[in-house]
Amino acid sequence: MVYIGAHGVETLKRYRYSGQDHSVVAKYVLQPFWSRCVTLFPLWMPPNMITLMGFMFLLTSSLLSYIYSPHLDTAPPRWVHLAHGILLFLYQTFDAVDGKQARRTSSSSPLGELFDHGCDALACAFEALALGSTLMCGRLTFCYWVVAAVPFYLATWEQ
Repeated sequence: MVYIGAHGVETLKRYRYSGQDHSVVAKYVLQPFWSRCVTLFPLWMPPNMITLMGFMFLLTSSLLSYIYSPHLDTAPPRWVHLAHGILLFLYQTFDAVDGKQARRTSSSSPLGELFDHGCDALACAFEALALGSTLMCGRLTFCYWVVAAVPFYLATWEQ
């Protein structure tokens, strides 16, 4: 059985990922910030390592949620909310910088893109935990995960 025909194989060879944000904030604030941040990483560091480090920030955030509010229905200490914000900021920064590092070191690959998008998909679940902990939603946290994960899944299905 042939799953991908000759036309599909040729299309795959020409495929190039291009995620662009044309907003004013991205253009004048975030892109310059991320361009400076990428210079903090050594050239020998693989982009997937940056992705993984960023993902670890989200795991830490979720672990804090679980430790201080295991059923997501009680208020964690205030510093946990601050930690959620800082760790989410670090995650999104590392998530943006990994692609810049890949282009900087000429090490872009479909595997790197898949790894990055896989971590982003898992981030939906882990950030839903942090949000559920902050809002003390308990079992309703599942709804936040659905609201985050389903659009992400549908948006990346075509790729």
